[in-house]
Amino acid sequence: MNDRVSSQLASQQGLRTRTRLAAAAVALRLAQSVAVREGLLAQLDPAAEAASGGLPAALQFVCRHAAAQGLALSEITQWRVQLTELQRADLEHPLSRLRALAADADEAALISDLSLLACLPELHEGYASLLRELHPSGQPYASVTLALSWLEAENPADASLRDRLDSLLHDTPLASLGLLRLEGDGPWHGRLLRPGPALCEALFGNPPRLAQAELLPGFREVPGLQDWLAQPDSQRAIAALARGEACVIALLGSNETMRHTRARALLGAARVAALYGRLPIQAPEQAEAQLRDQCCAALAHAAVPWLALGDGEDSAAPPSGKRLYWRLPLLLDARAEQALPSFALPLLTLRVEALPATARRAMWASLLPNLANRAGLLAARYPLEPDEARGIADDLALRQRIEARALDLDDVADSLRARVAWRNRPGVQRVQPQAAWQSLLLPGQGLAQLEQAVRRVHQQITVLDDWGFAQGRAGRRGLKLLFHGPPGTGKTLAAEAMAKALGIDLLVVDIASLVSKWIGETEKNLAAVFEVAEHARALLLFDEADALFGRRSEGGDAHDRYANLETAYLLQRLERFEGVAVLTTNLRANLDAAFTRRFDHIVEFPEPDLATRLQLWRLHLPADAPLAADVDLAELADWYAISGAQIRNATLAAAFLAAADAGQIAQRHFLAAIAREFEKAGRAHPGFPAGRQHG
Repeated sequence: MNDRVSSQLASQQGLRTRTRLAAAAVALRLAQSVAVREGLLAQLDPAAEAASGGLPAALQFVCRHAAAQGLALSEITQWRVQLTELQRADLEHPLSRLRALAADADEAALISDLSLLACLPELHEGYASLLRELHPSGQPYASVTLALSWLEAENPADASLRDRLDSLLHDTPLASLGLLRLEGDGPWHGRLLRPGPALCEALFGNPPRLAQAELLPGFREVPGLQDWLAQPDSQRAIAALARGEACVIALLGSNETMRHTRARALLGAARVAALYGRLPIQAPEQAEAQLRDQCCAALAHAAVPWLALGDGEDSAAPPSGKRLYWRLPLLLDARAEQALPSFALPLLTLRVEALPATARRAMWASLLPNLANRAGLLAARYPLEPDEARGIADDLALRQRIEARALDLDDVADSLRARVAWRNRPGVQRVQPQAAWQSLLLPGQGLAQLEQAVRRVHQQITVLDDWGFAQGRAGRRGLKLLFHGPPGTGKTLAAEAMAKALGIDLLVVDIASLVSKWIGETEKNLAAVFEVAEHARALLLFDEADALFGRRSEGGDAHDRYANLETAYLLQRLERFEGVAVLTTNLRANLDAAFTRRFDHIVEFPEPDLATRLQLWRLHLPADAPLAADVDLAELADWYAISGAQIRNATLAAAFLAAADAGQIAQRHFLAAIAREFEKAGRAHPGFPAGRQHG
């Protein structure tokens, strides 16, 4: 066990010991007050014969329990002085934090007494039995009347005690935050005195048990965020957190995962913890109650309340915090300013954006030192957040321990694929690429363009960041390509080969499922597709994109105007996309000229020539395929000018025909399969070579 953990455990144990003694002193003083009133002083002698039940037995338990901890009636006054001094010196004690809310020393002592009295039934079942005996309805809690009578017995000369108690439970910060709460109906002096959420856990050094919040420590080190933490806005927020300034620190923008990581980094730099809670969609009154409970528990645990307000449609209506008295920082994260509650407190705003490419490079070099020489490549391929990258680093460390081998870039891709939650969406198909450059038969110029495009992704950080060509302009980091050519010439296969070379998955978009007759729905569907691609870090393929990327019309009817709006939106969104997007079309002239200006590469996929067709026939026939002696691939390539996709289909169909004949794949099987391809395409069949049979 390391020294830090040992220190924490020792601190918690000391807190529990001090709290037990303080509670025992309060319970013993309460028991003495009750015993004097009821004439049962004899029951407070630890040596007295055990009572059989009822109030005498409850009083004896309190006395004996205190004696077991070394506390006697004669030491109550002395312990009260010690407790007060201890709380003043020990700022980590929860009662000290509560006393800080007091207006003066008398009110501070009153807060300590009432807090311990309210927590007694939660600290030991024996204390609950005593309170049950003292309550008219048998409730195991102290009532305001009991508290008042006890305090008046302790301070008989204090004529203002009742008024001060009334004010404390209604009009002070203690009441505003709900650290002490009155429950039940009827006059206030008949209600139950209950501790606020997580107050009892704080007194015993335990984490809070709240259904809608959890205690989170900060991240002491977050690779990739060093520059962000050094910015003036971040430094101001860190100082406010460390000093405990009463203010609102709001992280705005981007997505919830990015805001979460940066909030934990701020907490770690300030060396404070946070009580994190996320408001669900609910009525404003419920949001107010949850916020109040969270702030109450945070104060008791010396934590910063952290409220996540969500993104977009899943975010709750902002609660109002104007009536909430607060003396500590309040951490908020939201997509936009409109979601922020109003607290009438100073506001520090931090904008959250994706990590710069240079920061991602430093992050990968720090997390994967064995691949530090490939950090720039990893940063270009995988624009991940620190939390995600750290998870991948943990995966790779486990693999290395188990397999005892050097790791490579493929291991990173495998881990990312396993970790990224696939957001299944209609109209988008996720493909794990298998095709390599060797399976792509293109003229030399086309293949060179594809290889240049892959290198451009890998070299983006060098050119845009190290050499300064980004110049702060959007749209320079992504990569957009147009593939045009007749059907079956390898456009989709080329996109898959690019994804394989980049070590990322391929997302194929079904255009027909995105287009809607309802105004605004097409844009919403497109936005969701781009978000899925950004989340999955995948290559986005719009196959047969003419329907979405076609020419804008000059017509004046409503249909034309809305179609032009969709095209304009797509132009803007495609330009902002920082990933790799590929559009394919059978006819380049069908696309709007505004799109073609925005493509980084335009690659033509022509019909294959004779030599390419022969290569395609050989490529699509496996080495173990049982070919008959009469098979002549050169004849097929020369006689039939068909596309690569048709050749692939024909080889497979011929194999099934041969299997049905229980023989080898003969030339006649290929001829029959080719005839079927011409029929499917609606093209005239050129006939069969002389002397050849088919079918």
